[in-house]
Amino acid sequence: MRIDRLLEEKQTLSFEVFPPKPEMDVDLAGIRRTLSNLKAANPDFVSVTYGAGGNNRPRAIDIADMAISLGMTPLSHLTAVGYAKEEVSAVIGALTDTGVENILALRGDKPLDSDERDCWRGFRRASELAGFVRYSGDFCIGGAAYPEGHQESVSPEEDIEFMMEKVRMGVSFFITQLFFDNAAFAEFAGRCLASGLRTPVIAGIMPVLRAGQIRRIIEISGCGVPDALDALLDRYADDDDSMRDAGMDYAAGQISDLWKNGVAGIHIYTMNKSAEVLEILRRSDIGRGAVPDDHKG
Repeated sequence: MRIDRLLEEKQTLSFEVFPPKPEMDVDLAGIRRTLSNLKAANPDFVSVTYGAGGNNRPRAIDIADMAISLGMTPLSHLTAVGYAKEEVSAVIGALTDTGVENILALRGDKPLDSDERDCWRGFRRASELAGFVRYSGDFCIGGAAYPEGHQESVSPEEDIEFMMEKVRMGVSFFITQLFFDNAAFAEFAGRCLASGLRTPVIAGIMPVLRAGQIRRIIEISGCGVPDALDALLDRYADDDDSMRDAGMDYAAGQISDLWKNGVAGIHIYTMNKSAEVLEILRRSDIGRGAVPDDHKG
């Protein structure tokens, strides 16, 4: 199912999963269990990412195939960084053969130990990659959005300009980087509308399950931390169980508020933690139906 068509019909719920690390890549039984568990929430699609710099990309294709076999709609990540056009064409061909209809076209992050020539061998921007995908097959193409601004952007206005360029190159929906402040998302959505951008924007939500992990993610992403969340991270810095419970409540509150206010969709960065994600949905009130008790976190 094409995601752009789903978004024309309803608010969507979706999840992101990732392949196992190469050193743990004996089989995909664990990720199959994760997908099977997440299917209980009846997601509209699942996105399949891979490691930094394209690490484990072939497994991402295997997981997309697995999602299809489980009756789920995959959204396959495709990054520009480190790949020539011929290599991207090969991946697009493999995705086509697998039956994938949806691709998330991303620039990708430049590895710290690489130079410019190694990074940008075929495309320098996500919009260029989106245009290449557009003319390489019949895909629904998604793009990334940054409610609090991309770290390399000079202004919020420039971020919107980049989004509009992606739309011109074939992007029909966006998924945001994680954020913890719904007010920041509302301001961003207002800027989009004021600029004439009407392309659906799906909100990306990262559950707060461990204080140390989230502190590191915040440092890398540069996203803001509301006072209420900052207080939780301090209070439960050394209490993982309490942090997990409070973090699930926080994510459920974010999701409920966004859903009530008409967001195009919710995309949960699951970190392959299916039990916790299902519990978050149980605590929210987005009207997706009951999650079976045997999946309770």
